[in-house]
Amino acid sequence: MNDVILSHSGKQHAYKTATALQEIGRLRKFITSSYFDPSRIPDKWLWRNERVRRYLQKRYEPRLHGTVLRNLTFELPEVAIRKLFGNNRIASDAVCYRDALFDRSTAAFQIHGARIFWGFQGSCLQSLRRARSRGITAILEFATAHVPTAVRILSEESLMNPEWADSISNLSFPGWYLRRLEEEPASSDYCVAASGFTKRSLEASGVPSDKIQLLPLGADLEKFRFTRRPSSGPFQILFVGGVGQRKGIKYLLDAYERVRSAHTRLKIIGPIMGSGKAFRSRSSLYEYLGILSQDEVVRYMQESHVLVLPSLLEGFGLVIPEAMATGMPVIASDHSAAPEIIREGVDGFVLKPDDVDGLAEKLESLMADRKRSADLGRNASERAEEYSWQKYQDRLKIFLGYVDKFDMQRGPV
Repeated sequence: MNDVILSHSGKQHAYKTATALQEIGRLRKFITSSYFDPSRIPDKWLWRNERVRRYLQKRYEPRLHGTVLRNLTFELPEVAIRKLFGNNRIASDAVCYRDALFDRSTAAFQIHGARIFWGFQGSCLQSLRRARSRGITAILEFATAHVPTAVRILSEESLMNPEWADSISNLSFPGWYLRRLEEEPASSDYCVAASGFTKRSLEASGVPSDKIQLLPLGADLEKFRFTRRPSSGPFQILFVGGVGQRKGIKYLLDAYERVRSAHTRLKIIGPIMGSGKAFRSRSSLYEYLGILSQDEVVRYMQESHVLVLPSLLEGFGLVIPEAMATGMPVIASDHSAAPEIIREGVDGFVLKPDDVDGLAEKLESLMADRKRSADLGRNASERAEEYSWQKYQDRLKIFLGYVDKFDMQRGPV
């Protein structure tokens, strides 16, 4: 049918959505900013540089050949600002302008010749409106919680722990961008949420429940493979994600400080958010590994015993099924998809983001009983089978069948 236009100003999991749409015969075109195609120039030249190639591999999906429309100019300023100034407010504002300019261009030139337009939170307000004005069903996907809930949670956190405030991403937006985020749900026919947490944040803002569809993400089970952990040696705790308080990093450090010993290790992977001052002040607690390639992340997952993700705000938490697939239990917050994925005490644990006592207790119990930890890890690997990208594709096909059945003859709302 090739009747879906997919639009995303950055990356996130949009490449996987585009690929799934392609595989089920629904993708008409995928509109994005920086996409890499080694068959084109100058991409072919850039591919020769190993360092550049490692970065660009994340921007390439061979099965999307011929369906991608890209415009590098939207994302280049943001990339340059991050290189110069790091992950701070300047970079955050650059993302806002990227989203708005990308959306304006998409709405003006690309919304035609399809039955469904699918955009992503923050970068599709005008495109959603243009689609509906032309009788095209408009779908809005949320990468995280709806903005009123997000701002409330993160604002409260910045007041409780001000020394970590500069590390909290997705907290401060320009007023004009905040209004965009608030208006997007009303401009769509359907809202897609990857977790119950995101769904509840939309309902709290008055979005009707029957307008919200749950579509959980998936892990690449070919890369994140099960591996048995050693029964001896240090017990290794792993964190993967943006190293800042939106991910609850302070609460992880607080809990680990209570349980650490000569036989434990805490390893942290990901970009440092904000100045990193509060994080570095506690450097005696952890080994910081920086930003690693996906292959390196997989290797550290396969040698670790538990992954901890105490996020305050998470749309899904892709590292949860990825870590589980490698054979380790996960302890994650209920502000993510953890309540839907993790079976309590069977393959991991779900806690409140700031439950330091509970986190320390769960870590201590796993450290004290390596056999139980290994059993939970095997269970986790089996559970991850339900959250593969193939399962995601199956769910996506069902959702679009629902849209086809009930909404294609409705026209614009």
